[in-house]
Amino acid sequence: MARKLAVVLAVALSAAWSGPALADHVKDGRPLHRIVFQMNEDSPNLWSLMLNNINNIITEMGKDHVEIKVVAYGPGINMFRKDRSNVLDRLESLKKFAGKSVEYTVCSNTLKAMKVDRQEIVEFVDDLYPGIVRIIELQEKGYVYLRP
Repeated sequence: MARKLAVVLAVALSAAWSGPALADHVKDGRPLHRIVFQMNEDSPNLWSLMLNNINNIITEMGKDHVEIKVVAYGPGINMFRKDRSNVLDRLESLKKFAGKSVEYTVCSNTLKAMKVDRQEIVEFVDDLYPGIVRIIELQEKGYVYLRP
């Protein structure tokens, strides 16, 4: 009898502790999918592939049911440079369409190391922050890590 009570108590406590975490991943009764994309390559082909992936995710899951973070560091920051990127129109239109469902972070450490001024980066970037640290923090919050 005591063993059954211990099992029931353990299940109840487990459910109580996981409730807030589960509730944090549900919106309107549907799961909220959290994804972080890493971009550290100076490759227009990879930039396009990543944007295709993001468009497919939003199309299938709905923009209200995803939180997508794009984190660019190293040579990948060129994707957001006004003078180097061939996907700026796609990045901006995706941002306008998806709103807060898609956020862009450019690595502040890379900007310093490459001597790139903030003015060389498009205005619609949401944040300048150390890229690797951002990816780690997002994964600790339950974001799925993807790399095209």
